[in-house]
Amino acid sequence: MAEQIQRKDAPVELTWNLGDLFATQADFDQAIKAAAAATAGLATAAKAFTADAAHFYDVVRRYFDAQARLDQLGLYAELAVAQDTTDAQAAQLAATFNKTQSDFDAKTSWFEPTIVAMPASQVEGFMTAEPRLAAFKHTLARIRTQVGHVLTPDEESLLATFGTTFDSAEDIESTLDDADLTYGDIDYAGTTQPLTKGLRRVIQQTADRKTREQASRQFAKAYYDHRYTFAATMQAHMHTQNTLARVRHYKSARDMDLSANQIPEAVYDTLLDQTHAHLDLLHRYYALRKRVLGLDTLHTWDLAIPLTGTKPPFAPTYAEAKATDLAALAPLGEDYQAHLKDEFAHRWVDVLETKGKTSGGFENVAYGVHPYILLNWTDTYDAMSTLAHESGHAMQSVYANESQPYWDHEYPIFTAEIASTTNESLLNAYMLDQTKGDHDKQVYLLTTAVEDFIGTVYRQAQFAEFEKYMYETEAAGTPLTADDLSAKFHEIEMTFYGPAVAANPWPEAYWAYIPHFYYNYYMYQYSTSKAIATTLAHRILTEGAPAVAAYKEFLRAGNSDTPVNILKRAGIDVTKPDYLEAAFATFKSQLEALEAELAK
Repeated sequence: MAEQIQRKDAPVELTWNLGDLFATQADFDQAIKAAAAATAGLATAAKAFTADAAHFYDVVRRYFDAQARLDQLGLYAELAVAQDTTDAQAAQLAATFNKTQSDFDAKTSWFEPTIVAMPASQVEGFMTAEPRLAAFKHTLARIRTQVGHVLTPDEESLLATFGTTFDSAEDIESTLDDADLTYGDIDYAGTTQPLTKGLRRVIQQTADRKTREQASRQFAKAYYDHRYTFAATMQAHMHTQNTLARVRHYKSARDMDLSANQIPEAVYDTLLDQTHAHLDLLHRYYALRKRVLGLDTLHTWDLAIPLTGTKPPFAPTYAEAKATDLAALAPLGEDYQAHLKDEFAHRWVDVLETKGKTSGGFENVAYGVHPYILLNWTDTYDAMSTLAHESGHAMQSVYANESQPYWDHEYPIFTAEIASTTNESLLNAYMLDQTKGDHDKQVYLLTTAVEDFIGTVYRQAQFAEFEKYMYETEAAGTPLTADDLSAKFHEIEMTFYGPAVAANPWPEAYWAYIPHFYYNYYMYQYSTSKAIATTLAHRILTEGAPAVAAYKEFLRAGNSDTPVNILKRAGIDVTKPDYLEAAFATFKSQLEALEAELAK
């Protein structure tokens, strides 16, 4: 199923239903007009915004109502583009929305600065005079953490007019990567076919060594050949974020991005320190892989092939994966199961890899409408795990949207990967239990558990280290050239690989393959989330109902408190290194279990 098809040829039941957002183009157009009218109404509210408590409440409510409508418009346009990045009509939808959102941002740019500028006594007085403002207590407090970083209304208005310009580097990179880049043809499974990202993943797990090397070589060449364009977009993005940080009086872009979720910068540094302190375990795994595969030289194209030397023992269809994920997530209770069945039955998921479709997988949602999931399906365990992962995001959205008002529903980025990786852990534990006594399947699943940890803790920490280098280098006034980026990425990568893995025998620009570098200090949270999720999944499986109840309270919390406080209530203190040390201890036990199984 890795071969791309035209979108019109995809079975309807394997596509998402955008009609649940807007049934027709006319409905979308009407909603755009309504959003514009709401913006116009809010634009006139600035002068009297803080005149009295009743008016203040009315404007706050209208502001968030307008944002909720814009979210639905933005999601519709985003999904239309994602399903086919070459679709001109979808591009026009996105342009229409971007203009509408930019207009809203510009004409309501006074909203947060005014709240930040209000004396604390005035805010407290309004809260007392207007009881309905109690619903906005946490949101108003969150806005007021920006004291010292919000500019004057005129300056904020000027910045807002550059909204789409600030995102242009990411947009250009995405178009180049998803629509323009090609990887050539490759001979696989008896046919010559176009190499795609999805097919490459399949080849790395199933093909002979020569084909794996060829796929890796072609893939690397595509990015290396376009390294100067990718470097230009990366430089532009880093410069934009560093400039915004300076304009808003933050110490750095990292300070700005972590402050948005009230995360201490020490959390980032502790992750990097703890990861480097445990690199010996990572090197031990690569040495094990080299030994078990009987290779004189271990290359990167040998890192995904099963350690048993056979093809992967799992090849689930999408239908089989849905059934397995349901069974694996049964410990989370009947209500969780009901939501999953709704997801599978009512076209929340766009399944197949089709021409022009955005690569990878994601979940997104707008308040008041069910979540949407994008996949690029292949019949692999990895795809089944991705479905569980994205469904974890979807279920967190469902629970938070049920429990929180719009302004507190969107869980912060720092907690966004916990539910997804908890699902991955539960799936792996279920499959290990179901396949006891089957050596090949046990080895495959233990390898998957180990490599999931590597991919979401070690690998993302590696990327976080490189991301920190890029921001700090650009902030110091040194241009980010393609050659320098490649050299630094290679240096960090080989430190993580250790002595067992050989460098690739061709020039590379692998850093260009990682779109998450445009997400503004996002990737470190994969690592912290995996460490947290490891503990939560263990509690769910060993403690039962009390742990499930606590976990669902976490899912319901949304953005109703700071991430640090929400996680403390779930028993995780991210301000200390303990949770990371426990996670690496779990990784060590999984590695030892794999070593023992391989020794049989």
